[in-house]
Amino acid sequence: MRIQNILALTDFSTPAEHGLDRAAALAATHGARLRVLYACETPPLQLADPMARLEQRARQLARRHGVPVAAVAGAGRPLDDCLTEAGRADLLVAHGRMHRSWPVPPWRTLLYPLLRRCPCPVLVVCRPPRGPYERVLVAVDFSAASRPLVRYAGDFGAGAALELFHAIDTHDEVRLRSAEASTAAVQAYRREVLQHAQERLYRLSEVFDARRNRVGTLIGRGDLARHLTVQQESIGADLVVLGQERRSLLMELLRGSVPRRLLAGGLESDLLVVPHAHLGVVPGGAAALPSGGAADGLTPSGQSRVARRCTAAT
Repeated sequence: MRIQNILALTDFSTPAEHGLDRAAALAATHGARLRVLYACETPPLQLADPMARLEQRARQLARRHGVPVAAVAGAGRPLDDCLTEAGRADLLVAHGRMHRSWPVPPWRTLLYPLLRRCPCPVLVVCRPPRGPYERVLVAVDFSAASRPLVRYAGDFGAGAALELFHAIDTHDEVRLRSAEASTAAVQAYRREVLQHAQERLYRLSEVFDARRNRVGTLIGRGDLARHLTVQQESIGADLVVLGQERRSLLMELLRGSVPRRLLAGGLESDLLVVPHAHLGVVPGGAAALPSGGAADGLTPSGQSRVARRCTAAT
């Protein structure tokens, strides 16, 4: 992973100031250039010259953090300006309050379209920076994106302790029960899926041979967003990392968005959303295979095969 250009958004609110400080600190850590862009859907009436204030803030950040900072002039179309400038960045930093614009629907705000359409990773800053990240919670689904996502998270939070988390999909277990599978079959299914998850998490942790003692694994069952919120609070993670496949707005509305639910639920840590395309994973890419070439039992199709096998055994 190489972060050379960081784009940070501000509307000069207090949460936005936290985002700028985090972006500048990351620029110093990674030796990157920082650009700051004024992005506000409803500009305050008392702000006569946003660009002049933005340039002043850029100079302050450059002096405080010792990094090159430039103010970027937009064309007055916040979302288009953000997406255009994000196309030249390796990381976009926004603040967590951008999603709180009730009664405007979420899809009409600035942050959610950015999370869905931004070509580069998006860091949503939800808390004041207190130094480098110390504990990072990474959600993995054992798809082709999982290994590069874990490596990206490790490089992003260099020196931080990592916790790899997987939420086991329970839909096939529900189907087993609805098909009146025996209790023994359901329990066998649970044991096999859990064993596969533990093995896959262990293999993913091998990405960090030099810091194995600082990589942990966690497993949950069911809803990913709910479990991530619980685990973040439980281990005190200051950053949650998610991979995200590009989806249409209709599909996101139908299936839901984990980043949106985390933010709407009052996530108490920062959130880093990494597009699969940025990790080099093509849309609909095949699941990563474990050593030996066998199909991964924890992908949805793999879990279905395990469920059918457990049902047949009865």
